[in-house]
Amino acid sequence: MRNFIILIICGLVITSCSFFEGTGVDFEIQNNTGRTLNKVQIKTTDGSKTSIFNKVESGKSVSGFLKMDTDKNDGSYILEFKRENEEIEKYMNGYFSNGAAMSHKIIFEIERDTVYFSTEHYY
Repeated sequence: MRNFIILIICGLVITSCSFFEGTGVDFEIQNNTGRTLNKVQIKTTDGSKTSIFNKVESGKSVSGFLKMDTDKNDGSYILEFKRENEEIEKYMNGYFSNGAAMSHKIIFEIERDTVYFSTEHYY
């Protein structure tokens, strides 16, 4: 019986997402502009490790996991990108508290003239 309980505890620890990825949030960035976006990056106001994509083609999306191991305060998510031959655009949205994401996934949908922000929860 004791071995069975230990086996269940080990299984739960191994299958835990945070065990492998650490503290952070899944993200998706969708390009619906009709043009290629350059130097697309996502980070936090509290100095998380930045995820950078050199190009995101029109109609495509990129996704990943934004590690927030160094974030210890409250803050927002920052999306930066450059449209073809234009200045860098910066959008701040969302919220995290004490370095912990309030959502499981954040989604940025980049349109021709605006950026939509939404979240998803996995429960």
